[in-house]
Amino acid sequence: MQADIVIVGGGLAGLSAATEVAIHSRASIVIVEHHGLGSNRTTPMTFADVPGRFGLEDCVIGRYRRFSFHSPLGNRSTHAFETVPLVALAYRQACETLFKRASSAGHVSLVYATASRLVRHDRRWRMALSDGQVLDTPLVIDASGRGLFASRVFGLEQPKEYSHCYGVRLSQCRVPDPDEAIFLAPCRVYGSGGGWLYPLDGNQASFGYATLGRTPVWPGDVVKANLKRALTEFEPYAAWLKGAVQEQIETGTIPIYPLRRFVYDGLLIAGDAAGQATIWSCMGSEAALTAGQLAGEAAVHALRSGDFGVRTLSLYQANWDQCYRRTYQHNAWISPVVWSMSEEEWNRQISLTQKLTPDQMVARLRTNWPVPTMTQAVFVRAYDVAGRARRGLMRRLRAGLSFQHTGAKPAKRSED
Repeated sequence: MQADIVIVGGGLAGLSAATEVAIHSRASIVIVEHHGLGSNRTTPMTFADVPGRFGLEDCVIGRYRRFSFHSPLGNRSTHAFETVPLVALAYRQACETLFKRASSAGHVSLVYATASRLVRHDRRWRMALSDGQVLDTPLVIDASGRGLFASRVFGLEQPKEYSHCYGVRLSQCRVPDPDEAIFLAPCRVYGSGGGWLYPLDGNQASFGYATLGRTPVWPGDVVKANLKRALTEFEPYAAWLKGAVQEQIETGTIPIYPLRRFVYDGLLIAGDAAGQATIWSCMGSEAALTAGQLAGEAAVHALRSGDFGVRTLSLYQANWDQCYRRTYQHNAWISPVVWSMSEEEWNRQISLTQKLTPDQMVARLRTNWPVPTMTQAVFVRAYDVAGRARRGLMRRLRAGLSFQHTGAKPAKRSED
């Protein structure tokens, strides 16, 4: 089968790219998806302007005039807004909406299979699928998410860390304020990546936690046990959700820390496959939709020029870098410090967010405002490393002193 463009992945990034290409060209597009459109079954929160920018207004299932950040140790910050700055999306519905728009605008085919092999031949790609088909195309857009298709096949750079999310969508909930979205601070017991409670239309709610890891392997037993404890112990949420009816499990793995390079000859990497979710709050919808759109724009440029080389396709990398690289790069320096904070430190951090204005709080979620300079980021990282070394030395010294106080005596030297 021949196609002008093959897109691996039927999530927001891949479908955003397909929509951009279909609207602005006559290209034939094949989307390869091994589960189904929007198969993650998540309920992501994003910013209120995002659905309008991408034609997804009908996919909004939660609207929030208040945002709270809550620690299991008790500290809490709440910000109220005059307008609605935050919304929740029905992820699968958003994906299906984008697919319908792309299909109505152009020549789009959906193949349910797994992309297993990719070989370069005469400036074109030959992609082998699990169902035995072989696709021939000059351009591949890898939007495979945590599958990391291109990175695995070619041994390319992979994201440094992963946020493994596990939650539930519940009905018949007793959440007192349907206009309040809540972030839950990271903790050892429930999840090192933090959690969420999003009230949804129809008296429903999405509740869950994330656990950080260094590999894309989903730690199923860990995240399930963490969520079970949170649902039974963490008040007031345990009381609000007690007796609620489980509608669906919501899972997903978010690669974090963006790749240094997204563009190769005849190949673009976008969305979670490129680690483009925000490092500071792991919100990926806006990032995926925007990256897919930028990749689609570069693809249209390549189609019109008939050149699918890295120099032509680098339009995508250049646009993304100009808009986002500095913010991600500087936050990447300090994020290891942030994600390694103790529960007590997170509890104190919430006291600082209480001092932010509502607009500053939204900017904190969107860009981790104020974005540190590289000098500040390097200083924070170095200070943290030095502090950890000092604390490690003190622990070893205290352990040595403790050993001495046990009464153990050195062996008596012989008269020789």
